[in-house]
Amino acid sequence: MPLMLVIMGGLVIMLTTLTHSSSQVQEETTLQTEARFALNQMETEIRGAFTGDGSPQIVTATPTSITFYSPDQYTTTVNGSTQSSFHLRKISYQVTSNGLLQRQFMTSTNTYPTASCLTCGGTSQWAWPGGGMSSWATVVGSTDAIVNANNSCKPANAEAVPGVFCFYDGTDVLNTVQNPQTATGWTDNWLPQSFTGSPPAVSNTGAISSVVVTLDLSSGGSQPVEFLVSDTMTIRGTS
Repeated sequence: MPLMLVIMGGLVIMLTTLTHSSSQVQEETTLQTEARFALNQMETEIRGAFTGDGSPQIVTATPTSITFYSPDQYTTTVNGSTQSSFHLRKISYQVTSNGLLQRQFMTSTNTYPTASCLTCGGTSQWAWPGGGMSSWATVVGSTDAIVNANNSCKPANAEAVPGVFCFYDGTDVLNTVQNPQTATGWTDNWLPQSFTGSPPAVSNTGAISSVVVTLDLSSGGSQPVEFLVSDTMTIRGTS
């Protein structure tokens, strides 16, 4: 009986360890899948950003959020002399204080080119639904999954992980985009190179040509696994 108790105790410890390890591996895999899918979607939307009326594609840009305009995949149709193409979407992403990446959007009720009135020399006439933006939907993470929400995009050394959303003009992204904070990313007309604190919202969003999105993710638990998922997204029509 004592021998059986020792064996059973060992089996319980082994099974508990295996279960715990499996749970953490599953959490890490889920986070990686979510992050890669979210960045792929964001990349498609940001690289396709467009308004049709010449106004800036990016509405607001901060270290933890971005709002921009991007067309949907609406099929072009022709009715007599009237052509209807895409609807415009206003899309926002944010990183919350508890480490979640969230997305919300709304879609215009009219289509291009009628909405932009470019052919008649008028101004933008995009019409939006009365209900406004959709509710925030979490696309990456559970609590505290994203751990670089408070990081600067120009930290003290090249090894430090940059902030989530870093914005650059056409000459600012180095070939080694793994550490974009070592570039002169804050030297355009809205933030001086000497700036060392947490950057404010970008005042001149029309100057942005590239967005570097970096997610420093943690699987959580007693033995968390930390890993990076990052991508550089260039705005259409910029260089």
